[in-house]
Parts: sequence; C-alpha cells; structure tokens
Amino acid sequence: MENHQLMKLGEVISISTAQHISITNETCTVKEFMRGLSSVVENYVRGYGNYRWTEGRGQWFTEEGVEGQVLRFGQNEWESGTLRLRIEFCPDEPEPELEAPELPLLEASIEPADSPLDEIRRLAEE
Repeated sequence: MENHQLMKLGEVISISTAQHISITNETCTVKEFMRGLSSVVENYVRGYGNYRWTEGRGQWFTEEGVEGQVLRFGQNEWESGTLRLRIEFCPDEPEPELEAPELPLLEASIEPADSPLDEIRRLAEE
C-alpha cells in the first residue's frame, strides 16, 4: 500500500457498487468521481436528500482503501489494486531561514581594570 500513485482527472476507475460514493456506474473518470463526491458533500451539508453513508463507502478514507481497477493513460489493460482518498497540501514557498552568523569566541579577561585610585595608592606607598 506504500506505492499509491496520484491519478490524472481523465483516467478511469472501476469499483464495486457497494463502494460507490456518488457515481452509479461501475466505471467513471477520476474527474466524474470527484465531481460526484463534491455533490454528495454539498447535499449533505445543505441537508438535501436521504443519502445513507455505509461502511463500504467509508473505506475510501482508510489506509487500506477500496479494491478496484484503473485504466491509466498509456496503458491498454486494466490494473487491479486499491484506491483511497487523500487531501494534498502544497505549501507556499517557504521563507528562507536566516542563519545566525558564527562569531568567534572571545576570551574573558580576569584581571581587574585599573582604578583611578590606584595611582593615589602608589604615591602614598612611596
């Protein structure tokens, strides 16, 4: 299941009727499927119809996905496998990270600084 590939909108999928979400045909393009799914979600949100959600339909959103077949561009035969729905994210161009320049370490001086009174003390001792 780690080799899922993104399908193009014009490619065709075939699934069993128990796992249909929005399309009544066994085969449809990815674009038709997504358009139908959008319609189901819109109707659900608006409270239209009496659409029943089933466990088979819920499999689309699991890691396992649903069993099906695909007909991809450039292929002459159906390919069996699993299908699943995912949300994709494409981040905006990231802000360049600012790196703090490396500064050389300075050795601290332990010797006390000269006091203005040191000169007076030396003169008093003489």
